[in-house]
Amino acid sequence: MSKELPFFKFNATEWITGNISYESFELQGAFISVCAEYWNRNNQMTVEEAKLRLRNAEMVDLLISKGYLKTKKNNLVILFLDLEKETISAKRLILSESGRKGGLSKAKASLKQGSSIIDKDKEEDNILVRKQKFGDKLKPFLDSYEKGMIREFFDYWTEYGDKDRKMRYEKQASFNIELRLKTWLKNKIERNKPKFNLPTTIID
Repeated sequence: MSKELPFFKFNATEWITGNISYESFELQGAFISVCAEYWNRNNQMTVEEAKLRLRNAEMVDLLISKGYLKTKKNNLVILFLDLEKETISAKRLILSESGRKGGLSKAKASLKQGSSIIDKDKEEDNILVRKQKFGDKLKPFLDSYEKGMIREFFDYWTEYGDKDRKMRYEKQASFNIELRLKTWLKNKIERNKPKFNLPTTIID
């Protein structure tokens, strides 16, 4: 990713109001270092590679245990960078389509200024753009729910097949994110409750 775009968005407000700001400067620095290496590797990095790059396996394990880094089959997952990558890919797809229709120069100028000249209806047809918007709607809830749960919620409801035009949440008759998150948490708690088997015989 670094060759195509050497930087990623950094939201100062989210950083200073997030849980990471309460950690030691050493842990904060370790997190940023891992993020930079993750982005440089095109969002593909194993846990072992992160430990080798940071030269501190315990620090990587601590970031994972605290939920700042996620793992999937021994690969790291950094949600906000994955969403950033998908946004860039979606914008490039839009630019390509605009260029095909003879509006490439105008589209590049608008994109550079942080805006889009693409018709709203056409943008809504792009599933990657809609997926990014769904992720943006989840950001206000990151301080209320565990980041791992938000990621599971995001992955589940934005799933779609190769021939699908809609994601799972778009196929619902109605979808209120706040209410769905509350239900998701409630169901997760119920699933994790210990199950006790009642005795089949009574002992006097």
